[in-house]
Amino acid sequence: MFFETGVWCQNDECWVNPETRGIIVIGRSDDMMKQFGELISAADIYFAIDHLEELSDYICVSQIFNEEERIVLFVKLKEGCTLTDALKIKIAAAIKKELEKSCVPRIILPVEDIPYNLNNKKMESIVRKIVATNTIPQVSNIKNPESLRCFVGHPELQQDAKIICA
Repeated sequence: MFFETGVWCQNDECWVNPETRGIIVIGRSDDMMKQFGELISAADIYFAIDHLEELSDYICVSQIFNEEERIVLFVKLKEGCTLTDALKIKIAAAIKKELEKSCVPRIILPVEDIPYNLNNKKMESIVRKIVATNTIPQVSNIKNPESLRCFVGHPELQQDAKIICA
């Protein structure tokens, strides 16, 4: 199917809205994360939490901590919502239901904005670099450069994290 005439394959993952049949590109299929030995796509996590009414947007990256890879989920909350322990458990439960327990991010943090490139794709690789170095790299193709400040200075990223139970 990928190599038929008239088919273009770019390795992006998308979600087809069953009502409108519109397509939303949600992530690169080659941007995989690994936690507890399981390979996980950020797009899979996005799909699992897309229905949560408290979330306005989100971005998921991996982080190497104590020589192990773990998943970090940053969430932009809708106005009036707060990232409580109860909401973290709700997010974890949605991911566990759609995927499995090993896919639940070890860390869930609130942010004010999510970075997008000029083609309107989430910039996971840039956020991953910020999480790894705690510095903002030079980026030229970003729609909202001020959003990068949201990912610097999170002390939780320098600590061990307990597993969020759902």
